[in-house]
Amino acid sequence: MRKLTAIAAFMTLVLLPIAVVSSPAAAVPPRAVFNTPRPYAGNAANFTIVNRVERAIKAMPRHRRGKPRPVITIATYLLDRTSTVTQLVKACRRGVAVRVIIDEGIQNRNSRRLISTLNGDNVRDRNRDGKPDRRPKRRPCNRPLHKKDGSSHRTDSAEQDDGMMSREQVSRSVNRRLKASVTWGRDSSYVKRCRPSCRSGRGNMHTKMFLFSRGRTVMVSSSNLNRGGAKLGWNDMYVMRKRPKSYGAYVRQHRAMTAGRPAPRTRIQIVDGPYTTRFFPIRNAGIRKDPVMSDLRKVRCRSAFGPTRLHISMFFWKGRRGNYITTKLLNLARRGCRVNIIYGAPSRQMAERLRNAARVNLIRLYDSRWDRNEDGFVEVRTHSKYVAVRGNYAGDRKNWIVMTGSPNWVAGSLSKGDESTLNIRLRSAYKAYLRNWEKVRRHSRKVPFN
Repeated sequence: MRKLTAIAAFMTLVLLPIAVVSSPAAAVPPRAVFNTPRPYAGNAANFTIVNRVERAIKAMPRHRRGKPRPVITIATYLLDRTSTVTQLVKACRRGVAVRVIIDEGIQNRNSRRLISTLNGDNVRDRNRDGKPDRRPKRRPCNRPLHKKDGSSHRTDSAEQDDGMMSREQVSRSVNRRLKASVTWGRDSSYVKRCRPSCRSGRGNMHTKMFLFSRGRTVMVSSSNLNRGGAKLGWNDMYVMRKRPKSYGAYVRQHRAMTAGRPAPRTRIQIVDGPYTTRFFPIRNAGIRKDPVMSDLRKVRCRSAFGPTRLHISMFFWKGRRGNYITTKLLNLARRGCRVNIIYGAPSRQMAERLRNAARVNLIRLYDSRWDRNEDGFVEVRTHSKYVAVRGNYAGDRKNWIVMTGSPNWVAGSLSKGDESTLNIRLRSAYKAYLRNWEKVRRHSRKVPFN
C-alpha cells in the first residue's frame, strides 16, 4: 500500500505541470478593443487602441544570439505619435526586426525619425546576387557613433535624434526597392512608403495591421497610430493570439506589399477556425466579386432568434459601390431583417438615401457627427467599418458574426487600395461589438432629427 501511495504521489508531481501548461485557462483569449474619443472621455480611453499596440511593441523581447530574431510588422495609413515611434526605435535597438509600411501622405518629424532609424543601414543589391553593392552608410538602427574608448558620447534621450536623415535621404530610402531581405540591412528593419498604393499603383495604402512574432499575434484595426484616430473618431481593433496560420498570411501580404507585387484578380481569402481574412485590392472587381456583397447574400431574415439583426458602423460610403451595398441592406430590411446603421461620413447623396429609408421606418439610422463649436468642422464621428450580425447566416439559423477591418464602402477600397478585412464567427466578438455600437449610438443623433 505504501508503494502504491508513493507511486501515486510521484505521478501527481510529474503530471501536474503538464496539466497547468495545457489548461485552456492558460490561453490568452482573443479580444475586441475600442476607444472612446473626446469629449466623451479622457486620454486613457481616447488612446485605448494605440496604447494596446504600444504595449505589444514594448513587450517584444530582446534578440538573443542564436535565437530567431523577434519581428514587428506594421502597416498604417497615418503615423505621427511620438511615443509609438519611440517604442519602435527602442525595439529596433534591442534587436527586434521592425518592418513598417506607410502611406505616401505621412511626412512629419516623427516619421522622419523612424525612417532614419530603420533605413539607416539599408543597402542596394542591383545585380541581385544576395550581397550588398557597398557597405551601409550608417550602423544598424542608426545607432550613434562611439568614442575611441568604446563609450557612447550621447545620452539615451539624445540618441533618438542622432543622425537624422535629410528630407531628400528619407524620400530616397522609403521609395527604394526592398524586395530582397539583404537590402534591409543588418538590423533586418525598414520603412517602406507606397505611392500611391503598394499593389495596384492606384488608391492608397490604407490597411492597419499590427503583427508580432511573439505569440503569433495579429491586430486588425480601423485606427491609425495617430492623435486624430484617438481623439476624433470611434475606432475598433480585434486581437488574435497564437494563430500561426493567420499570422503567416498577414506577414506574406506585408511582404507582397513591400515588394510591390501586383494584386491578383481573384480574392485572397484565408480561413482559420472562426476567422476569415481577406486582402485587397482585387483587380477589376465589381459587385459580383465584392466580399461585402458575398457576405450580405448569406444573410436570411428568419432566424432562431426571430428577425435577423444587423448593426452597422461605417465611416465613409459613396458612389456606385456605396449604392449597391445600400440597396442590398434596404432589400434585407424589406424582407424583415432589422437593419441599424450609424454613419460617419457618407456622401450627400448617400446620406439622403439613408434618411429617406429612415423616414418610413425601414431602418434605424444615427448620425455620429458633431460640430460642437459650429465652426464648420466635425470634431468627432465614427471611423469604424464593421457589421455585426445576429441571426440566420450562411445556412445557420443561430449565428453570430462580425465583419470588420479597414475598408470604407467606396470603389477604391475594393479595387485600388491596400486593405484588409476580418470576419469573426464568435458570439463573444458579436457581444463586444454590439456593446460598442450601442455606446456610439448613445452619443449620436437619431435620423431624421426630431
